[in-house]
Amino acid sequence: MERVLILGGVGAVGSEATRDIVETSGFSEIVVGDIDVERAKKFVSELGDERLSVVKVDASNLDELVETVKGFDLVVSALPFKYDINVTKACIQAGVNGIDVASEESQFDLSEEARRAGVLYVPGCGATPGTTNLMAKYGIQYLDEAESVEIYFAAFRCTAIAPGLLYTTFWEFDPKVERTYYEDGKYVRVGPFEGEREVEFHELIGRQKCYYVPHEEVMTLPMVFPQLRKVEVRGCFPPKTMELMRMLLRYGLYQDEPIQVGDAKVLPRDFFFNFLLRSEEAREQDVWAYGLVVVVRGRKRGVETVVTLKNRHPPMEVWGGRRAYAKNVGIPLSIGAQIIARGGVDELGVLPPEAVFDPKEFFGELAKRGIDIDVRIEQYGVGRAG
Repeated sequence: MERVLILGGVGAVGSEATRDIVETSGFSEIVVGDIDVERAKKFVSELGDERLSVVKVDASNLDELVETVKGFDLVVSALPFKYDINVTKACIQAGVNGIDVASEESQFDLSEEARRAGVLYVPGCGATPGTTNLMAKYGIQYLDEAESVEIYFAAFRCTAIAPGLLYTTFWEFDPKVERTYYEDGKYVRVGPFEGEREVEFHELIGRQKCYYVPHEEVMTLPMVFPQLRKVEVRGCFPPKTMELMRMLLRYGLYQDEPIQVGDAKVLPRDFFFNFLLRSEEAREQDVWAYGLVVVVRGRKRGVETVVTLKNRHPPMEVWGGRRAYAKNVGIPLSIGAQIIARGGVDELGVLPPEAVFDPKEFFGELAKRGIDIDVRIEQYGVGRAG
């Protein structure tokens, strides 16, 4: 039977992947790896499954990580994306397959090394990237000629749900981070809060304004489907979080020049980051949910066709309260891990979800867990639900 190591398996997202793996998988041994052993032991004890155990892992130490990974059949990483490269390298060096909730462009540079080692590693298998990649793949495969993909997300959670996710929010709008869209073989650079679009998500979230974000789908989709002429990713968070990010930008608080505060020098963004982690207001949010919309344009039997896919899931009142957001990220990670473990992927290398997973199979697994993907197909304004 398979042995799985879940890195960061007690965090906001990782705990949902761990729960789903415990509830739905056939792994004979499920080991949660975390730097905070006591927290991990408490979480494992609450789940009460005899297959569970805990190991201390410092993902910043590559040599130590390689030794920890050896002997497992699969590694599932729910760690913040700053650890992506180390986890990918550790799996390759240990000869162990892996899957990651996050994604970083440089991971794909290791693809040939992974192939030589006989390893499959799938970065970016959460909500976005992750479910969105497969929503796009569904539309592309439906069309005879796919031309463009538009991806939109609305991540409705509190501002400071956890250090890793707060860092991600800061990163999404950092003016120094390169954000692009893909068009006709080129990457066009854009700034934070550019490319505004109003998008209608499922009824829990409704209509929201979305902006360009630096997500990996703009790189991986053209890599897997070179016929695409344009790929764009836009996203948003709850309005009060968006207002805060605008304020950070407006007042130059992303600057790299430290300021003197008493006897100490601090970066403005570091102060705000740590302040938010301690702020009660930054942990408040009325609606916890995740909205995904993917629009694929092209032609079907010579007719201009638009395929629109939207997710929906139960409201937080009946779906774990605040966990409703993280379920949308952790569950796809668990599904991808289980498909790999049961031999559902033949490819080797560092490959994105759209290169290795079948959308219909994946959507079927999501539906079993309460996440539905609705499809609408329109041809010259005549639509039909699919």
